[in-house]
Amino acid sequence: MFLNLFRRDPLLDETTRRWIHEVFAWALRHQGPGVFFGDTDLVLPTPEYFPGRASSVHEMAQLMFESVRKHAGLDHWPCQLLEPGALTAQPYPHHPPPPAYRGRRALAPATNGAASTALFSYSPELVGNPEALIATLARDFAQHVAAAAPEPPPGGRENWPHITELVGVFMGFGLMLANTAFSVRVNSCGSCQGPAAERSGYLSRADLTYALGLFCRLKNVPAGQARRHLKSSLRPIFRRALAQIDRHPDDLEKLKATAPALASDPAAGVLTLPR
Repeated sequence: MFLNLFRRDPLLDETTRRWIHEVFAWALRHQGPGVFFGDTDLVLPTPEYFPGRASSVHEMAQLMFESVRKHAGLDHWPCQLLEPGALTAQPYPHHPPPPAYRGRRALAPATNGAASTALFSYSPELVGNPEALIATLARDFAQHVAAAAPEPPPGGRENWPHITELVGVFMGFGLMLANTAFSVRVNSCGSCQGPAAERSGYLSRADLTYALGLFCRLKNVPAGQARRHLKSSLRPIFRRALAQIDRHPDDLEKLKATAPALASDPAAGVLTLPR
């Protein structure tokens, strides 16, 4: 009997790995291959993707909100970012926002008063940690996008927060979601030294980094392009994620099989909001 002392266990267990693939397949079915393969980019935490300067905390949050909305393919969608404390708990509106279909060619709903504006809020402490705020906003948008799917998500609604984080990765925000996967409390004492504010997360670093690797393999994004923007502690995890993905080429090809629809049907994945 021979033992391989240098053999590494897979990054994820088989159940988790398959579940992530199932969520990606679910998102592809309901958002359309045209939106993912044609309109979705790997969003980088750089000034090119998040330009602008602001003179106040809310102005900076608004800039990031608009950039996230643009990269999510939701420019057309009626929504508003409120200042902290302005969003109060209310019963479900009689006229909820329309489904958040996304993509560069998605059309806005008719203005007939039947649909309300989706309201978003944010924690002002996160403005000092742009990646955490971007990840939080991306997950908030992903909740609306995922809710438009008529089919229940893999794993059921009881895993909704975890599913919406994966949808955020699917929408291109995997770098920020993986980099801010830890939950860190904000110090209430201004004179105390401690960690910066970070978002509350649901999935582990390994889960989100694997999902990022799956996004890159599906979109043929060079590994180095993503790796250089990952935290140094995540880079070895990213390498292991790619290695595990590459050991299952058939599973990757099943997801890629929807891509040829773009060549035969230029309108594949074009979604129109109901009027």
